[in-house]
Amino acid sequence: MATCENEMGMHAHRKLKLLVVDDDPNTRALLQDALEIRGAEVLASASVREAADAFRTWQPDLLISDIGMPVDDGYELIRRLRDAPTAPGRRTPVIACTSHAAADDRARALDAGFDALIAKPIDLDLLVDTIVHFTTVGASGGRSDAAGDAVASLRAAGSGAGGRGRSAPDS
Repeated sequence: MATCENEMGMHAHRKLKLLVVDDDPNTRALLQDALEIRGAEVLASASVREAADAFRTWQPDLLISDIGMPVDDGYELIRRLRDAPTAPGRRTPVIACTSHAAADDRARALDAGFDALIAKPIDLDLLVDTIVHFTTVGASGGRSDAAGDAVASLRAAGSGAGGRGRSAPDS
């Protein structure tokens, strides 16, 4: 198994696999860089179609998706993912990111099948905490110990000063 070392010197036997979906290239790049620095393996997609294909073949531990995208939006992506057959006991957590984060927007996202909603501009510390929460819950629900190690690595890296105060753009 591959070993990764994050900025805090913590080791994980397996990197946490995160799929990021956003039509804005700057947001994709910032999220990919910030999460990779924290020890995750990140695949970034620019569209729902690209993300749905990557989801099937790559099988991420968690997905982070913009809601407002051209052509197909995040609601179409979550519908496709939740309607697709999966292995018994496997339900990949999905975090929505949007500029529209009022209470009714949050309720709509949760009703659609997202597990959490984070407002843009994205607070990277909040995003890391949310990833850790859902992957820790997932790890206790049948994921391998390596996934738990990867979560610990992400959490430890996120507690450093490297990401404090940085936010993803509001797009």
